[in-house]
Amino acid sequence: MKSLIKIPVLSLFITLTKAKEVCWAEKFGFKCCKENHIDNVSDSDGDWAQENGDWCGLKDYQEKECWSEKFGVSCCPEYTKINYSDGDGDWHYNYATGEWCGIREPYASKCWAEKHGYECCLENHLDYVTDKYGKRWSEENGKKCGIATTQEIDYSSTAETCWTKSYKLVSFYNCCKYDYINPNDDSSGFGKWFNFKVNGRTYTVCAMKNGYPYWNDRERYDETREQWNDFKSKWGEGKEIDVNNFERLSVVPGKDESQLNFGWYSTTTDYSLIRFGTTKYLTKENEVRGTNYKCKAINGTQYYCNQVTVIGLEPNSTYYYQRNLNGNWEESIEFKTHDPYNFRFIFLGDPQIGASHNVLSIDKYIDDDESLRNDAFNWNMTIYNSYSKANEASLILSAGDNTDSGQSPSDRDILRYPDELEYDLIKQEKEYSSLLLPELMQKVPFASAVGNHESFTASFRYHFNTPNSLEVESNNQIPGYDYASVTPGYSYFFKYNNVLIIVLESNYGTEEQYETLLEKACSTYPGVDWRIALFHHDIYSNGFNHSEEERVLLLRQWLTKLLYKNKIDLVINGHDHIYSASHFISYDINNSNQYKYNITEIERNKIYKDHKGTMYITANSSTGSKLYKTKDYDMGYLYFYNQTYSSTFGILDFKNENGKVQMKITSYEVDTYNITDGPYIFEKDANEISFNTTTTTTTTTTTAKKSMTTTINIISTPESCWSLPDYPCCRNKKTDVVYTDDNGNWGIENENWCGIIRESEENTCWSLPDYSCCKDKNIDVIYTDNMGNWGIENGEWCGIIRESMMEEICWSLPDYPCCNNNNIAVVITDDKGNWGIENGEWCGILKE
Repeated sequence: MKSLIKIPVLSLFITLTKAKEVCWAEKFGFKCCKENHIDNVSDSDGDWAQENGDWCGLKDYQEKECWSEKFGVSCCPEYTKINYSDGDGDWHYNYATGEWCGIREPYASKCWAEKHGYECCLENHLDYVTDKYGKRWSEENGKKCGIATTQEIDYSSTAETCWTKSYKLVSFYNCCKYDYINPNDDSSGFGKWFNFKVNGRTYTVCAMKNGYPYWNDRERYDETREQWNDFKSKWGEGKEIDVNNFERLSVVPGKDESQLNFGWYSTTTDYSLIRFGTTKYLTKENEVRGTNYKCKAINGTQYYCNQVTVIGLEPNSTYYYQRNLNGNWEESIEFKTHDPYNFRFIFLGDPQIGASHNVLSIDKYIDDDESLRNDAFNWNMTIYNSYSKANEASLILSAGDNTDSGQSPSDRDILRYPDELEYDLIKQEKEYSSLLLPELMQKVPFASAVGNHESFTASFRYHFNTPNSLEVESNNQIPGYDYASVTPGYSYFFKYNNVLIIVLESNYGTEEQYETLLEKACSTYPGVDWRIALFHHDIYSNGFNHSEEERVLLLRQWLTKLLYKNKIDLVINGHDHIYSASHFISYDINNSNQYKYNITEIERNKIYKDHKGTMYITANSSTGSKLYKTKDYDMGYLYFYNQTYSSTFGILDFKNENGKVQMKITSYEVDTYNITDGPYIFEKDANEISFNTTTTTTTTTTTAKKSMTTTINIISTPESCWSLPDYPCCRNKKTDVVYTDDNGNWGIENENWCGIIRESEENTCWSLPDYSCCKDKNIDVIYTDNMGNWGIENGEWCGIIRESMMEEICWSLPDYPCCNNNNIAVVITDDKGNWGIENGEWCGILKE
C-alpha cells in the first residue's frame, strides 16, 4: 500500500547481502528438520517432528516470512503499522531511530500446509479428508492441498482475477486468496471485504474475488450498454426524461376486472377528465369526470390530486383513453383486457428507486441523481422484460417500498433542518416520477402495498386511486407541512376474474383492522377460486435485516391465524431484499410454538390439489438498488431461499380449464430470464363465478352541486338505486342530506356525491346498497342473518325479497324496479299492472 508521507529512500542504506539463516530450534539445543513432516507436535516454542529418532524443529513459517532479511533488514515486531510499500513488500520506518524493518504482517502467508511442503487450496472443496491432527486436506489440479483456515492477500491480483482493479477508487487493493473464507465486512453498496484487524482495529483489507458491490450497477453490463447510454443522454431537467415532472399518470385496478382507476397530480382544479372508449378518436361523448382536491405543494407549486374511475370494461377487448392534463388532451393510449380463463400477473419486490446512492460504481461513488437514473433504467428493464415474459400480463403487483426517500419525518430532529426535510420529500416525488415513467405502466394496472419507506408521507395515497379502500392511521404528521397526513395509504381489496387480491397496510394496521379487512373482502367476493394477500413486511422469511424485527414478529402473531382462517392461498411480501419461499403454513391453536403454525411440506414441479395452508413468498428487490443477505441457519418454515444479487420478478399464471383452476408461481432474473425458483403449482375445482361483461355507455353530466366533481359510473348496477347511472347510492343509510333536487336527496361519501335511498326503496330491496336483491323468486336460502335471507346469483351474494314485501310495495320486482316518478306516463298495461320507462329501463308504476 503506497503511503503519501515523505520518507527516506530505502535503497540508500539497505544492503543486498543475504543474512545468515538462523534455526530457531538451536537455542533449545536442537537442530532444525531437514525435511517437512505432516506428523508433528506443537508447543509454545514452535512445531516439532522426529528425524532418525531425534527431535528437530520444523522451520517456522514466521521465520520463512521474514522476507526483508535478504536485504539485511530484520522484520518488525508483530502488528507494526505499514507506512511505506514498494515492489519488494511492506515496510515501516521509525522516525525516532531512523531504522527500517520489514512488515511480517498478520495477514502474510498463514497457509499451515506450507510447513509440510504443500500449498493451500484456492477453491472450496466439498470432498476432503481430515488427518489425526484435525487438519483438512483435499486435492486441486491433481495435487494435494490443505484447506486454509486463515485469509491471505493475493498479491498477484489482476483485472482478470480481481474486480477491484477495474474500480478506480479501490484499484490499489488486492483480492483475497481464498473465497471460501467468509468476508467479515459485507456491504451491498461497497462489496465484500476481509478486514485484518489488530486489537479490534482494521490493519489492512483484501476484497473477495466475487465480492464486487452487489447492487445492480448498470455501468457493469455490456449487453445493455447502448440502451443505457441512450437513456443517460435523455435524462435531466428539461430533457425527454425529466423526473421533475410530477404529473405522471397512475393506472390502478378498480373494484373488479370491469373497472379501472386513474390518479394524477395537476396544477389546475377543473379538469379531472378521462376520455374512454373503443376507438382511438375520442370525443366529448366519451368523457368521464372524477374528483379533484388540493393535496400538496412542491417547490412552491400547488398540486391537486385527481381520481377518475371508469367501469364497464369487457374481457378480450381493446380500448383507448385520453387524460386531460391542465386543460389539454393528451395522446390516446391503447389499453387491452385479456382472457378471463387464461391470464397472468407479475409480482415484484421492493423497487426502492433511489436507494443506490453513495455506493461504489466503476469510477466513482454515485450521487443522488445518478442513483435515481440508474434505478429508473433498471425499473424500466424490469417492467418491460417481465411483461414480455408474461406474454402481456393483466396486472402488476408490488410489495411496496416503491421509493427510497421520504423517511425524514421519522426523525424528530429533522424540523431543525427544514432544508433537509424539504429535499428528502421532493426527492421522494422524483422517485415516484421515475416509478411511473415506463409507458407500459399506463397500459397495465399497478397495485402496490405501502412500504415502510412510504409510510411517513401521504404521497402514496395521493398518487394511487385504490379501490375498496380502508383508512389506516398513523401518528406521523409533520408540523408546518399541509401535505403531511396521518394516512400514508390504505388497506384495500379488489377482484380480478376469479382472483381476490387483498392489500394490507402493514406499517400501522391493527389486528382488529386486518380482521375486518379480510372478512369484508372475502364476503364481498365469496365465489372466487384464489385469494392472495399482498403486504410489505415479510413474516415468514430469513432476511438478515428485518425478518425477526419487532413489527414483523407482531404481524406474524396476528396474521398467521387470520390468513389461514380466511383461506388465503398465497402471500407476497418484500421488505428484506432477499428471496424466500415457505412451505404451506397453517394455524393450529394447540401447536407448541409461539406463533401456533404447522407446516405441510412443499416442492417445486408438483401439483398440489386442494392444498392446506398458505404459502409465503418474499420477493427480492425488483431493481437491485439494494440487496441484502440471508440468515445462515434453518428457520424451519422455509422450503427455499437465495440471493441472486440481481433484479428479479415473479409471474402468477392462472388457468381455468375443464372444471379445474390452476395457479402456477415462477420467479425469474430480469436480465437473463433464468428461472430463480419454481414453478409451484396449485390446483382446485373451479367455482362458478361471473365475469363482468356489461355494455359500456358513456355519460357526461354537469352539476352545480357545491361545485364538486364526481366519478361517472358507466355501467348498470342494482336497479333500486335511483341515482344511477350518474352517481352511486350512499352506502351509509344514515348519511346526512346535503342537497335536494327533483330526483331526491343527496349526500357525500368519500368526497363523491351519492343518492340517499328512499325509505320505501330500502324496504323493497333491503340489501342495498351493499348488494342487489335476487331476481329469482325461488332462489335457495344460503345464509340467514339479522338482516334477512341471502342467496347467490352469478357468483355474488343477493338479498332475497320477502314475497309480501314484493306484492305490497313494488309489484314488478324482482324482474324490474318500480318507477321513481309516480306521475310517469303509462307506456303499456298488462295483467300485472301499468309500465313506464325510466333511464331506458322498464319500471312498474306503483298502484294507488
